[in-house]
Amino acid sequence: MAQKVDRTTTTPFLLKLFYRTGAFHRLEEFAPNQPAPQHVQIYTWTSCTLRELTHLLTTALPSLLPSPAIGTRLSFRLIFPDIRDPQRQGPGRFTSKDLGSVVIGAGGPGVDLRNDEDDARPADRLEGDADKTLGDARFVIGDYVSCAVFPPLPNGDVAAPPGPRGLRSPEFPRGPGPVRENGFGGGFGRGRGRYEAPRGSVPSGEWRRGEVPPGSMGAGFSPRGRGRGRAY
Repeated sequence: MAQKVDRTTTTPFLLKLFYRTGAFHRLEEFAPNQPAPQHVQIYTWTSCTLRELTHLLTTALPSLLPSPAIGTRLSFRLIFPDIRDPQRQGPGRFTSKDLGSVVIGAGGPGVDLRNDEDDARPADRLEGDADKTLGDARFVIGDYVSCAVFPPLPNGDVAAPPGPRGLRSPEFPRGPGPVRENGFGGGFGRGRGRYEAPRGSVPSGEWRRGEVPPGSMGAGFSPRGRGRGRAY
C-alpha cells in the first residue's frame, strides 16, 4: 500500500501527463533528442489518483473527449528510464508499466466536485481503476504518465482495455548525465528530481525502485499552482 501523503505539508512535484487518442505513444517518442509529445504539466503528489488525473486532463482539454463522452476509456501508463544493469555503459532506454484505466460516465462515484455538485458532468462519473494512485505503482519524481483515450466503439460498446505491457524502447543516445531507474539523474526535461552522486553513479547499498536511495537528500519543487494543468 502506498504511503499516505499530507498535502497540506508536502510540497507537490511537477508531473508531465502525455495524452493521445486511440493509442499510447511509442516509447521511442520520449527520447531526449525528440520533440516532446503533447502533454499537460501539473503539480501533484504521489497520492494522486487516476480519478484526479482524468479530471485534470479533461478539464484542461475538454475537446479531448468525444461528444457524448459516456463510454470513453482512458488508460494510463507509467513511463520511466530503464537501467537494468547499473554497470551498463552506452545508450539507455525507456520502459512502461500499466497504471490502470477508467471508463467515463459509467455511473461510478466520480470526482469530488465540492461546491459544484449541481454541475456534475458525465466525465465526473467513473468506474474501473479510478482510485489507484501514483504511489501504488511506486512512482518516483521524474517519471512520466502517458494516457491513451479510447472513444466508444461504433456500436456504443466500451473499448476493451489494452493488454498488460512491459515494453522497453529502442536504444537512444543519452542526454546530459545518466538516468537511473529510481527516477534520479541527469534531467530529461524540466522539473525532474536530481540525485547528485559522484560522476552520476548509482547510490551504493541495497534499494529498490520507488525507495529513497541511501544518502539521498532528495529534491523539492516550489508549487506554482494547485493541481491545475497547462497544455503543451
